[in-house]
Amino acid sequence: MKSVNYRSCFKIGTIVLAFTCVLMCGLMYISFRPDTLKMFHWFKVFGLLDYLEELQHNPARVPTWMLYNLPDGIWLFAYSILIGCFWNFKIRDCWMFILVMPFICIPHEFLQGLGIMHGTYDPSDVLAYLLAIIAGFTYVYAVNLMAFKDVDRVERRRTSTGKLALTLFCFVLFVLLAIGSDDTVGRISAGTGEVNAVEELR
Repeated sequence: MKSVNYRSCFKIGTIVLAFTCVLMCGLMYISFRPDTLKMFHWFKVFGLLDYLEELQHNPARVPTWMLYNLPDGIWLFAYSILIGCFWNFKIRDCWMFILVMPFICIPHEFLQGLGIMHGTYDPSDVLAYLLAIIAGFTYVYAVNLMAFKDVDRVERRRTSTGKLALTLFCFVLFVLLAIGSDDTVGRISAGTGEVNAVEELR
């Protein structure tokens, strides 16, 4: 019973850590990024834009890498540890589900550099993704050694359908978060809710 509670604490702690990371990224976007992000258009639809504009600050207060690269890494790290949590921190079971996200994100960056995909190529984003994957796998491996090394593999297979469902839900959720943080082709004027064309997007 103690071992079960011990493992539950690790799982709950991982979920809290992951959602704290996502929340921190969201606050950074809301506070310092321009309203060319798709999420601001979503906020407008739900009538939240006017309230969130009060939280916006001058982006010059924070370093560029912290504003544009760090959130990408934190987002991918959060995704990685959540997937690991769903699969009881067994890398042999979850590595393919973890890697599917960077296998989408990193090529997308290079396609941006080639002008095939919308956006601006940033090698610092690629570095942030790579560091996030390393950190994510390290976290999953460490938690497995500390608490889940003796988990019965056969027992976990009996609940693989539920784990796959959670994995799919998590993947879709994080893809939506990524879409929300993408630039659009228009800016919502502060305080007006109107959409104006912009010539350049960062």
